[in-house]
Amino acid sequence: MNKIIKLFIGAIIAAVGIAVILFDFAALNTNSRNASAVEVRSTLGRGIPIPETSKGILLTTGSKAVSNPGLRFAVISDVHVRSTDENVQRKMQNALEDLLDPQKEPLDLIVVNGDLGDGLPEDYGALNRIIRNVRSGPTQKTPLVFTIGNHEFYKAYHLLSTSAWNKGTFPNGETDEQAVQRFLNFAGRDKVYTDRVIKGYHFIFLGSEKSSMSDRKIGDGVYLSEGQLSWLKDKLAENEDPKKPIFLFLHQPVYTSNSDSPIRTQYVMQHEELTKIMDAYPQIILFSGHLHLKLGAPGTVVHEIFTMFEDSSVSRVRQASADASEGLVVEAEGSKVTVQGRDFQLHKFIPDYKYTLNYGK
Repeated sequence: MNKIIKLFIGAIIAAVGIAVILFDFAALNTNSRNASAVEVRSTLGRGIPIPETSKGILLTTGSKAVSNPGLRFAVISDVHVRSTDENVQRKMQNALEDLLDPQKEPLDLIVVNGDLGDGLPEDYGALNRIIRNVRSGPTQKTPLVFTIGNHEFYKAYHLLSTSAWNKGTFPNGETDEQAVQRFLNFAGRDKVYTDRVIKGYHFIFLGSEKSSMSDRKIGDGVYLSEGQLSWLKDKLAENEDPKKPIFLFLHQPVYTSNSDSPIRTQYVMQHEELTKIMDAYPQIILFSGHLHLKLGAPGTVVHEIFTMFEDSSVSRVRQASADASEGLVVEAEGSKVTVQGRDFQLHKFIPDYKYTLNYGK
């Protein structure tokens, strides 16, 4: 009977583009100390599938962005800046210039959510030059925080002598320790995971500590140590408020065992441990990249106990033109958050990609 009801509701959504589904976390999560109600309003369009889920999130259309936001930040990923690829370098510079335009409302932070290049010293150098060029003006000092992606381990696919691609001689004298240390040197920190509190909002950044160089089963996925998972548990509990969102960043997406996402590939080796920790905090908003999905494609917004947004790609967007370049701009005020898609090629917001979440209901 439940399946029939879901199919019926899905048909209504497809026909009129509007869904209204009521939800109260307190009623469904009686055992969770973080049980709270959340309201999500979305501007439906571009074929965004918003299925009714067991979490019962309220979905409706025509939401407005946060007025006078107390916090404003951007999330981009999969920039893939290579020292040998001038086109991708131009795309990255164009995206940063768009976000840091002094005529626009300033950002508190830009998150570059993994896959910065191919992990070569020359790639980090090219990215660093772009950032310096764009941030040369006095009004363009917005801080950038980086997460590690699978491509930060890709020097292992390049010959040591010439840096030419050669998968056949993997790992080409490279180790995970070397790859991680190059990333840390560039990012200016001592661990792949870190956190910040900005204007009272908690930002938590996770990242893989190993790659297929250590274990072929990891592939292009994520390895999270017990130390990182324990650290995450502690950080999520710090000054936690169920009515205030927690912003979490990981390059690869993660799905629960009951996920309604059309994409179910598990990229995180410790996905069961990670989602168990996250499920205790429905106010988590997770941002991930890796898939290069066009904003609005199936899987770009996933409602679990937490909510996950795919942040597309600056360098190459799947199922889009070669010039396409996308990212997200996020605004928050109190318990309310608005996530909007940004088109860097056209220098404008994507009009039918806007989500508002309210954790104060």
